[in-house]
Amino acid sequence: MRAELRVGLFYAAIFAALGVTLPFLPVFLQSRGFTAETLGFVMGAAHLARLIATPLGGVAADALGDRRRAAGAFSLAGAIGYAAMLPEAGLALLTVAVIAASIAFGPLFPLADAVALGVSARWGADFGRMRAAGSVSFLVTTLAGGLVFERVGAEAVPWLALGGAAAASAFALALPDLGLPQARGFGGVWAVLRLRSFGLLLVVSGLIQGSHALYYVFSAIDWAAAGMSATVIALLWIEAVAAEILLLTFGRRIVARLGPVGLLAAGGAGAVVRWALTAAIADARALALVQPLHAATFAMTMLGAAGLVARSVPPERGATAQTLHASLGPGLATALLTPVAGALYARFGRLSYLAMGFVSALALAVLPAVAAFRRKDTAP
Repeated sequence: MRAELRVGLFYAAIFAALGVTLPFLPVFLQSRGFTAETLGFVMGAAHLARLIATPLGGVAADALGDRRRAAGAFSLAGAIGYAAMLPEAGLALLTVAVIAASIAFGPLFPLADAVALGVSARWGADFGRMRAAGSVSFLVTTLAGGLVFERVGAEAVPWLALGGAAAASAFALALPDLGLPQARGFGGVWAVLRLRSFGLLLVVSGLIQGSHALYYVFSAIDWAAAGMSATVIALLWIEAVAAEILLLTFGRRIVARLGPVGLLAAGGAGAVVRWALTAAIADARALALVQPLHAATFAMTMLGAAGLVARSVPPERGATAQTLHASLGPGLATALLTPVAGALYARFGRLSYLAMGFVSALALAVLPAVAAFRRKDTAP
């Protein structure tokens, strides 16, 4: 099986779990008794725990050299976390299960990026198309999750997530061996963190990706309150991911022309526009015109950040660098902004998206400094 296909299958498995949990886990938790404020703080705690565990997972993967075993172990741990959500237990046990699953799945996405970037560098595979396999999986499982949710109810959510995690455990063992040397110790961590361009990139990509916190946690709740069905909500999410897939699959020339910094600029500008419009709209047909901006706010930001990180570090430190970025950039920003989003939404409702637009504008203000330092820094 070609290396590109094997990476794509692993992406598909981990994003299958995400396609269910990202839009519908908050609704499942709400059905178990979580209030808006509690939901914001629990999800924020899960993000905080994940941002600590994610770089440690990257260091462990680089220390092993063979990243397949690390990916398999994390996937299995995630499956156990989702299985713990199945019984009718108290809020405390359910909170522990949510946090445990978040910790386990945290390293998987940047680890998959590190493997995909390695395959791209070694065999000339298209990173965007490998990553698009995950987006396609997210799209399909979000639609399927919405249909199952409508017919079965919120209790289907952890079952569907468990299926994705179990598939990821199997496909992790089929990931290609890049033949990388073992990179032991924490010297690479400090070398990456000392890069000025990397530190500024954490701020820029963190703020743009973190501005999605309100959307990730409360969009399904807000749109349901506006009278939209679970299927319509799923279709809106799917539309956003479909735009992302089109960019990843067919936008190679656009990506090459913009370059990493240009992609980050497009992502930040798109976020300012997207959240301003989302704050003012409660109609599904109008939202359908806004959701394609996800190709900029998420996909372009992700591609720009991954490209800058890959150019800054040697391949054997790739998992460390990608997980550090995921944890201290988007991960930290999302963890901090999620409880803020919960408090804002509880008081201001849909208008809280305006605050997310302001956060994105701050990222654009920092971006010129990233461009100024990026050519001066290279990690050993």
